[in-house]
Amino acid sequence: MIPPQVIDKIFDVAPIEEVVGEYVTLKRAGANYKGLCPFHDDKSPSMSVSPSKGIFKCFSCGQGGNIFQFIMEHEGLSYPLAIKHLADRYNIPIEEEDIDVDELQEEARIKEGVYVCLEFAKKHFYERLNDSQDGKVVYKPYLTERGINQQTIDKFQIGLSGTEKSHLLNEGLKNGYTVQQLFDAGLVKKINEDQGIIESNLRDTFIERIVFPIYNVSGKVLGFGGRIIKKDTKAPKYLNSPETIVYEKRKQLYGLSISKNQIRKSDQVFLVEGYMDVVSLNQSGVENVVAASGTAFTEEQARLLKRFTHNITMLFDGDVAGVNASLKHISTLLEAGLNVRVALFPEGEDPDSFIQKRGTAEFQSYVSEKAQNFIELISEIKLGENKHDPINKAEAARAIAENIASIPDPLKRAAFINETATSLEIPERILIDEVNKFKLDNRKQKERETRREARQEERNIADGPPPGFDYVPDFTEFKSPEALNVDKVNYQELELLRNLILYADREFDEEQNVAQFIFKELEEDEIWPMDDEYSLIFKEALEYLTEDNVLNELYFIRNPKTSKIAADALSVKYSLSKGWEENFEKIVKTDEDNYKRQVVENLNYVKLKHIDILMTENQEGLKTAETEEDISIYQNVHTNLQEIRKKITDQIGTVILR
Repeated sequence: MIPPQVIDKIFDVAPIEEVVGEYVTLKRAGANYKGLCPFHDDKSPSMSVSPSKGIFKCFSCGQGGNIFQFIMEHEGLSYPLAIKHLADRYNIPIEEEDIDVDELQEEARIKEGVYVCLEFAKKHFYERLNDSQDGKVVYKPYLTERGINQQTIDKFQIGLSGTEKSHLLNEGLKNGYTVQQLFDAGLVKKINEDQGIIESNLRDTFIERIVFPIYNVSGKVLGFGGRIIKKDTKAPKYLNSPETIVYEKRKQLYGLSISKNQIRKSDQVFLVEGYMDVVSLNQSGVENVVAASGTAFTEEQARLLKRFTHNITMLFDGDVAGVNASLKHISTLLEAGLNVRVALFPEGEDPDSFIQKRGTAEFQSYVSEKAQNFIELISEIKLGENKHDPINKAEAARAIAENIASIPDPLKRAAFINETATSLEIPERILIDEVNKFKLDNRKQKERETRREARQEERNIADGPPPGFDYVPDFTEFKSPEALNVDKVNYQELELLRNLILYADREFDEEQNVAQFIFKELEEDEIWPMDDEYSLIFKEALEYLTEDNVLNELYFIRNPKTSKIAADALSVKYSLSKGWEENFEKIVKTDEDNYKRQVVENLNYVKLKHIDILMTENQEGLKTAETEEDISIYQNVHTNLQEIRKKITDQIGTVILR
């Protein structure tokens, strides 16, 4: 078990705005910060981060909690591994024996093994490039010829794979990693697909390649891209890690972990095609640059960039492949609400070669001069020299309309339609009709995809879990109020818990605070919440209060079982202005003004629930009573319960019919 003092230290030294700010661009909004929520396709900043309370809350999708909850949700980690992740980030030591493997779900254990393997491989590759004979004689000179210096090698941790087919496999086994871990990390692959994952049937994924570690946005190694330098080979020039339990290509961008701060600062990002483009531009001082890691640009990557800037300029080769790649990416970027420009380089040049030959100043000048919006780019490609050909105009207008239809903002759509109509001399109403056709087609396509996914999900449920799969719920899973089965039965228990979170240390009367009053009532009447989850939360809070004498919102924010509910309870989307408070203070009452009434009311509802259950049980007993004496006892109990029930309903001021 990780010691509580370690967890408390992480809370104390890791500001939540700094942790969340590693993944999302945050802007000050009063005492809090706001940013695009990374847990859904956020069109405008819906997530609030409170430094004073140490919580985040999205008012759109409902996600919320403390720093550990954020890391769990974003990185897909269990609670103990989220603690370890942040402890490593802030150099807080945790003894390995303090991490109870029984607390980790099977998938989390596999992930942890994969991450450790990948980190080992990164260090091993880096040392081979810098220390081995191959690295010194062949591969580092190649990088030097390409203009890459040692400082950049260190910054990106560029490395060198082995030259033998089992080099990394043998090194991994020698260092205590299993063949399964190395395979799960994508570092080795099967020789014969029909055979198992055994040492004799495995070979290294990367052989004789310069390797570029691929990081997630927080800087964890997910995989590698390998560049071969031999010319007399049929092997592909670039080879990427396969998809693994931690690496999904469509969700990652090469260089983002290094460039994100400069992207924020400049409010602009350059999208290039390859690893060397990112490395070379970065070394030359153009640091706000990323690449799509050898895959077609995706919606997930577009949303990832949108967290840091809305302005993107694609820097592609001017050949046919570069032009086609830029056209293919445009609609994806526009659909994400990004502002897109494209700068194509002269044929035979790419961003890397251009900046190496001509320098940073000329590179920046060229990009500034050549960058076009998609209307200008498509018009230039489709029209060529013959700008007045009606057929070419129609093709250009249709291609532009298809991209305009992807834009979610109606004002931007209108502006681009107007620009296209003026540029191509085509009536605006015709363009509007064409855009609407594409919008309708897009909607139908999405509906078809949604139905297809729903049918697949139904088939998956019908088929049941795969063989050998046995899910065991983990107490470390944070649960939202919805996930805690909040229905008519336990709604008041949730409300009572919210009261406890909000007002625990507030005065209830001269003798006690709210927490003391609630616990006294619960203990005296023996009416702990019926929901097992809530009951445990209340009893643990009482134990904490008894031991430490101080129970307040901080306890619930830091408690893994209540952090989500605490974030929900403590996050206020709107608040009354000072003018309203001053002018209407006698009319407008806030929840805080009425907190004592709320506490008493919710306690009474919880009591009513218990009484209803007792009355139901008593009536069932009355039906089966066999003696006059038993019947009399059941009737007396029923009468007493009715009297208690009436007193409570009178106090609430509500008549509840049974």
